[in-house]
Amino acid sequence: MNTKQVRIDIKSTQHDIAEETLDTTYNGKYHCIDKKHIIHYEEYFEGEGTAPLKNTNLIKIDNDSVQIIKKGAINTQMQFITGQEYHGSYQTPFGCFNMTIYTEQVKIKANANALQADITYTLDLNQCPVSKYTICMKIT
Repeated sequence: MNTKQVRIDIKSTQHDIAEETLDTTYNGKYHCIDKKHIIHYEEYFEGEGTAPLKNTNLIKIDNDSVQIIKKGAINTQMQFITGQEYHGSYQTPFGCFNMTIYTEQVKIKANANALQADITYTLDLNQCPVSKYTICMKIT
């Protein structure tokens, strides 16, 4: 297993009344196991009146699916496969929510220097529609 340092650029857009886009960049580690791309990184959140909250994130990408696992301040597992629905929980410091993700499309592009995953999905929390989202992840 050959692990290398990578840059992870994530652009997330929430499509509703007002388009909101969030661009974030992280440093992480990448390796490939049995043609599955594994990316590991940490993210920090500002807590109100507290020290920053930490999350450890793991992204698994193969030919047609993306799985995101978050542990720490937010605990969840999300699975994205074109045309499929995923049910799970989304646990935050403010409470736990039942989550339903319907993945409209997953596109994966990989070459020797970069990996990109584009995801379009809708999200429901506690059986209430939240929004439609697009995520573009670039790993270089």
